[in-house]
Amino acid sequence: MTNWLLSQLLPLSLLLAVLLLLRPFVLRMLGARWQYSLWALVPLWFVLSLLPLPVYQTTDNVISRVQIGISQLNADITDKLYAVDLLLLTWLAGVLCLSFVLYWQQKQIWAELAAAEMVQNPTVTPLSCKQSIGQHGPYLTGLWCPQLLLPNDFNRRFSAEQQQLILQHELTHWQRGDLHANALALLVLSLFWFHPLCWWAYRLYRQDQELACDAVVLQHANARQKIAYSHALLSNAQTAAGPWQLLTHPYGDKQMIKQRLMQLQQQHGFSKPMLSLSLLVLTVALLWLQQPVLAVANDNAAPISRVEPRYPLAAAQNKIEGYVVAQFDISAEGQVQNIKILKSVPEQVFDKESVRALEQWQYAKTMAGQQGVKVQLDFAMDPVDYNIERVEVSPSK
Repeated sequence: MTNWLLSQLLPLSLLLAVLLLLRPFVLRMLGARWQYSLWALVPLWFVLSLLPLPVYQTTDNVISRVQIGISQLNADITDKLYAVDLLLLTWLAGVLCLSFVLYWQQKQIWAELAAAEMVQNPTVTPLSCKQSIGQHGPYLTGLWCPQLLLPNDFNRRFSAEQQQLILQHELTHWQRGDLHANALALLVLSLFWFHPLCWWAYRLYRQDQELACDAVVLQHANARQKIAYSHALLSNAQTAAGPWQLLTHPYGDKQMIKQRLMQLQQQHGFSKPMLSLSLLVLTVALLWLQQPVLAVANDNAAPISRVEPRYPLAAAQNKIEGYVVAQFDISAEGQVQNIKILKSVPEQVFDKESVRALEQWQYAKTMAGQQGVKVQLDFAMDPVDYNIERVEVSPSK
């Protein structure tokens, strides 16, 4: 799991950086609905990363060389396992902490819903409406049984026109599947809780969601309705101010309310076919970005996870050096198979340890794997400088 997370850090960071940098331009030129739709590239990227990559086959005799130093003899192999375990445990601790925060916030929502009073509001069918005993809401909650929580003074504070617009806003969230999209976004945030860019992106993603929903509600509204909706937003900002939460809409965020008011002043056209075409082009671009990686792999396949061979004790005691040339296949899942020792010097001295290590190497997934991959493991008595990587990988010359 840690290997996959680490392998996704760079592409995820680049993708989020591009989305965040383009966000002001997209909002100004294309509108909120376009910007909100572009966030779909994030889960799309993860889907693409889990799919098998296009097939590539080795067509030459390029050999990867790995140098194993004598320091491996005295190094406790469990230290490396403990380091990996510590990294995994730290990540799991962060996931559990964030999960606890989400559960605690959800319990607060359940408590508010339990204390709220049911109200009749046929205009928002099929949503179940409740009125809070406090100033919470309005917001929609519930993946499978949606419930709308309204503030206790909803009918007094808002005019009939404002009420209709607010209720239509929340209904739009449900019709578009925003709650399910939020659950997916929180899953990504939980997996990458240690990445500051993910937190920033999540906050702006939720803001873009509200902006896009406003655009849908007001796409055919007249000037009077837009003014009424603006007054409703200002009223919510004044009465619902509070700490920002992960599960509910941040009405108390005055900067967010300001951006929503500014966005109401501009209307942009929106075409679903054009958006679908744009997402298709961007998907092709994401696949194309993987091509440099594939080109490198075609010349010299590099493992994404590698277990270093240990220097045999008997060979170290007798100061024996040598090398092993091995050939193996890589399955579609990236696992090493069919290991054959092509040459070993001296014979049989380093073979067993080489096979043991190679069996645990892991490569990137492909559609059909690779055949005939060769690697040379050099066992040398020379001391290794601790300021550099203990095992060096370089292409043969």
